[in-house]
Amino acid sequence: MPTARLSSKSQIVIPAAIRRRLGLRPGDLLEVDQQDDHVVLRKVQESALDVLDRIGGPIWRGYSEELKRTRDEWDD
Repeated sequence: MPTARLSSKSQIVIPAAIRRRLGLRPGDLLEVDQQDDHVVLRKVQESALDVLDRIGGPIWRGYSEELKRTRDEWDD
């Protein structure tokens, strides 16, 4: 069974084999829970909105300014 050591900053490194099996990537959120004398980590599932925001973010960047200019033109 793979093991991990708690660092002086209370950090752990999840073994590579487990990260690969779970598809964990840098930046992923993990839920931390306690069950009796166990620490349980679960990968937090991304919401569809988070995925769309990440994918569409660059496309819509600056759109709010363009929308404001267009609305101002309508008011004239």
